[in-house]
Amino acid sequence: MPKQKFYAVKSENEKKIVTTWDECLKLTHGVKGVLFKSFGSREEAQAWLDGMEAPAPDGIRVFVDGSFSPGFGPAGWAFVVTEDDNELARGSGITAFDAESRNIDGEVMASFQAMRWLDAHDMKGVICHDYEGIARWAKGEWQAKSNIAKMYVAAAKPYLHRVQFEKVAAHTGVKWNELVDKLAKEAIAKAKKCK
Repeated sequence: MPKQKFYAVKSENEKKIVTTWDECLKLTHGVKGVLFKSFGSREEAQAWLDGMEAPAPDGIRVFVDGSFSPGFGPAGWAFVVTEDDNELARGSGITAFDAESRNIDGEVMASFQAMRWLDAHDMKGVICHDYEGIARWAKGEWQAKSNIAKMYVAAAKPYLHRVQFEKVAAHTGVKWNELVDKLAKEAIAKAKKCK
């Protein structure tokens, strides 16, 4: 049985904790300025709503992100591996092909590279992502229709026994998520200079 998650949602007018992704989506999809984040306990969710920094979760967590720059074909990708909130490793680069779905190509490449890193080091971990498709495609909850989604599903399959997934809200001050966002952008900038 999957572990219970608590989704804290805050906007200018409301603070709320819900227990399903569907409830969270209803409160956040298309709502400007709303912030949300998932937690493993109601106490952590409440602490975040109250403006307190929740304690960093223990264990291996790999933050992933992608980036896209109009006028430049490939997408950027990056991952950072952490253990008990300390950095263990990082990786970044650009896709070997022009992006079909803008930054989504970078997002899935980052997740795939993170899984490969875990496998090479014989570790299990939590992939922390801000693009929902990372988990939904990998777990078969979304049908992979685009070429990049189909490639990701096929490439990720051998590594799924090593990972769990956790959605983190983008651009909300989660330090490791902010770092991978920056590294993915830097990978594109570096590749542009080499052209």
